[in-house]
Amino acid sequence: MQIWSKSDTKSRVIGFLLFDRFSNLALANLLEPLRAANMLLGRKAYEWRIFTPNDGVVHTSSGLPVMPTARLADAGQGDLLFAVASYDYLSHATLPNAKTLRVLATRYQIMAGVDSGGWLLAAAGLLDGHRAAIHYDLIDAYSERFPMIKVERARWVQDGDRLTCSGGMAAYELTCDLIKEDHGAALLLEITQLFMSDSMATPQALTQVRGDRRVETCLREMEANIEVPLTIPQLARRSGCRLRDLEQRFERHFGASPRQVYRRLRLNAARRMLATGGLSVAEVGLRAGYGDASAFSRAFRAEFGLTPRDIARDAVVRAEAPPR
Repeated sequence: MQIWSKSDTKSRVIGFLLFDRFSNLALANLLEPLRAANMLLGRKAYEWRIFTPNDGVVHTSSGLPVMPTARLADAGQGDLLFAVASYDYLSHATLPNAKTLRVLATRYQIMAGVDSGGWLLAAAGLLDGHRAAIHYDLIDAYSERFPMIKVERARWVQDGDRLTCSGGMAAYELTCDLIKEDHGAALLLEITQLFMSDSMATPQALTQVRGDRRVETCLREMEANIEVPLTIPQLARRSGCRLRDLEQRFERHFGASPRQVYRRLRLNAARRMLATGGLSVAEVGLRAGYGDASAFSRAFRAEFGLTPRDIARDAVVRAEAPPR
């Protein structure tokens, strides 16, 4: 299922409209996969702006203050706007907030409601005639209050240019699936590994991979053999299938060959080692399975647009920076 149109620009612009007592878990699960994607891609594939209804401080449900990064008057155009609300959603369903959301709907290609943010989109008339999800505790009240909406008991629902997401954990799955549409399942696999995602928080885009025993076995073998890489025929044998079968499975799940996924996993391991510091570029190259330092640098730069020394230098600068 395609969520959004392919981007012709270098960066997607995403807005977050935060309402007081929103769930910080929801915001983190929306934002951190985007940040990780930028890091793993080595470029700013996603830009984001934080808005609040009155351009002032709002507080999370745990009381943490959050400042906006931009004024609503300067919202400009964007790809996706998340309305994030949790508690006190009824007090936020005001005419001024509805007007704000309707204006933003003319500037952003897709409007999304997260947790009780879907209630605010509905109150603004932005979900009339659409299918939608909401936090499970609110389904009955939501259905009664907005009979023109077809409410579904789902983690998240897309209907045209409207997205609704039921809560904080589902927000992580949704964001990962958005990233997968732009950059493929291979990058998504790295993100879920970075956050140590378990089977309870598997993005929809990877559920089929988790059900493919041969691909799962191959990925485990890749991860266990970073420093001394296996050949692709060896991986196929250990996965219990023929080479052509393995290639077809990877193309179906990742849109990439086993060789491309394996190289990406090795180079990403190298990037993590460089960012941590303490090892020379040559040593990191060896630990990532590159006996030739020049070949390692070329592959790294082709993958990330940066040299290994760029990452190592940044790690040194961060380590020497005085604490704030």
